[in-house]
Amino acid sequence: MPDLIDFEEALKRTDGEDRALLIGNGFSAEYFSYRNLLDKSGLGSGTPIRDLFDILNTVDFEAVVRSLEGAVLVERAYGHGAHADEIEADAQKVREALVAAVNSTHPAHREDLGLKYLSSSAFLSHFQTVFSLNYDLLLYWVNLEKSVLKDGFGLGTTEGAFHGPFKESAHCHIYSLHGGLHLFEDKIGDVYKAIDRGSGVIATITDAIGKGRRFPLYVAEGSSAQKMRRINSVAYLRHCYDMLVLNPATVFVYGHSADENDAHIYRAIFGSSAKKVYFGVYKPNGEKLKELDGLLAKYQRTSGSSTGYAFFDSESAQIWA
Repeated sequence: MPDLIDFEEALKRTDGEDRALLIGNGFSAEYFSYRNLLDKSGLGSGTPIRDLFDILNTVDFEAVVRSLEGAVLVERAYGHGAHADEIEADAQKVREALVAAVNSTHPAHREDLGLKYLSSSAFLSHFQTVFSLNYDLLLYWVNLEKSVLKDGFGLGTTEGAFHGPFKESAHCHIYSLHGGLHLFEDKIGDVYKAIDRGSGVIATITDAIGKGRRFPLYVAEGSSAQKMRRINSVAYLRHCYDMLVLNPATVFVYGHSADENDAHIYRAIFGSSAKKVYFGVYKPNGEKLKELDGLLAKYQRTSGSSTGYAFFDSESAQIWA
């Protein structure tokens, strides 16, 4: 089993090398604590709407609304106008539930979080590229405050409360592998980011959902296969994933557990030309390290990879000190 080192030692061992960072929900855990937005939506169990999430085996609000909208068309075609109206009202309830979930998990303004920007931006400054698995706004807010890394929207223009589109030719050092609540895709597949036009980014997002009937671009599906299908269906997400596959830098993983539901991420990492992986472990102990060693060894083996890995104590990085 690889040795356990602290973050400073990992930096010393990679001095002079390009480094890439992969962050999971542990990056946000100090500020946000929820499994998914459905848990915070207020949609009660035992209702037809919540049952539809279960039947479709999804936590994706957009997928449920699409199903409801399809049902509305069918009901109207068969002359069931009253039932169609009821289903249409339920579709709007789902949109409003997503608005409620976003509002309950995020403050209206980033200033309300009291983010420790100096320590978090100092942490990010060690890396040339950041890959995020999170769809909350924490990384977006930190980068908005400190402008640590380019996000690929630099060649875009501002249209109302959105800026974009994202361009592969633009300078980009942040890749949202599973999308983000601030990202919206238009009808031709271009991706724009929500911006603050005076009332805060959260207001822009919730207005787009509730009034504009648009949905943020984020991956809510549970299994690795489901996530990969979603990634492959959106050009922006596929580009982000391809950048992970093509990444040649040493990879630091922070705030992630290497679970099977993100196997596609580790296939990409160990299938890349990354020199080495430094995996952050929260409150490490022998049992946890053994389990992680087994998982990473499996990803390494099944990818036919020679990329080695080591463990570091994630708390020693002091991101929010």
